[in-house]
Amino acid sequence: MPTIELNGTRFSLSVLPSKGFYAKIEMVLNNEFINYRHIYENMSRDDIERWIFSMFRLLAGGYRAEQNLSFEKTGFAVDLTPYVVEGKELSREELRSHDCAMGIRFLMCHKNRLLGGVYSVILHREDIEKFAIALREEFYNAYAKLEKKKGKYLFVGVSPQGYKGCNYWYIDRTKTAQTGDFVWVCMGRRNLRQIVYVDRVRYFDEDTAPCDVDTARAIQGKATDEEVQKWKAELLKVGRKI
Repeated sequence: MPTIELNGTRFSLSVLPSKGFYAKIEMVLNNEFINYRHIYENMSRDDIERWIFSMFRLLAGGYRAEQNLSFEKTGFAVDLTPYVVEGKELSREELRSHDCAMGIRFLMCHKNRLLGGVYSVILHREDIEKFAIALREEFYNAYAKLEKKKGKYLFVGVSPQGYKGCNYWYIDRTKTAQTGDFVWVCMGRRNLRQIVYVDRVRYFDEDTAPCDVDTARAIQGKATDEEVQKWKAELLKVGRKI
């Protein structure tokens, strides 16, 4: 259960196993004035996955302006705020080396009725990373069996430049990639060919795929052990974690 201590407030959010398209989210908030617990049943599994992806992208320096996520029918909203310097376009390295913030806003409920209050929890970089890792692990464990269901197309979620957890989806037309592999892809505005880490593999049908299967970028093959070792050495030279 992802749990964060914030100046006397204990905040936790747990993904509960559930059948069908929607997941169950248990929210617990405790401090000197509030003792709140509620199960929200209207957040889709796709919404949770989108939230996890967005947190890791924020940590990886993938956003240069505030991003807002709203989850229909849940009473949840999330604000992702990167480090900014007015009048300057920051590099990913600069964004990764400074603080960022995530605000979680939610309507407080009791059973099926609203209590009328909106509560906000603000997390910073270190807590965002702890929260994102724990939520991802719990989410995947809760729905691992469902993900084994086969679809027609295999997509892989990859992490660029040694930053695990920042998923970009590529199609694997050979259907051979596995979680933990290193593969070659073309990525970014300059379409640079580079090695990336495979965080996830998942089958989709055409109507559920994360992007158009006909125009999706494809992996270009697995990297050899020699290529991976050379790539890791280059990352370590510039102080990048793997």
